[in-house]
Amino acid sequence: MWDLTLGGYDLALDAPQLAQMRAELVGIGEKERILRERSADREAYRYLLDAHRLSASAVSLREGVEHFSAGRGQGRSAVA
Repeated sequence: MWDLTLGGYDLALDAPQLAQMRAELVGIGEKERILRERSADREAYRYLLDAHRLSASAVSLREGVEHFSAGRGQGRSAVA
């Protein structure tokens, strides 16, 4: 079948173009891989940042409740 369709076509003339296109595809694939890795890194960073914010918020809230509770306890003992 190849003989019938490409019998009169010289593939040697296109070899440099094919090699260049193959190199460009490899370069595009490498760029896509890098972008995927960067995206994953950014996603992991966002996740860790959100976890840190939630943790800091919980600690801050806990300290505020403890401070408020301690102040109320002191106020009652001073009145009693």
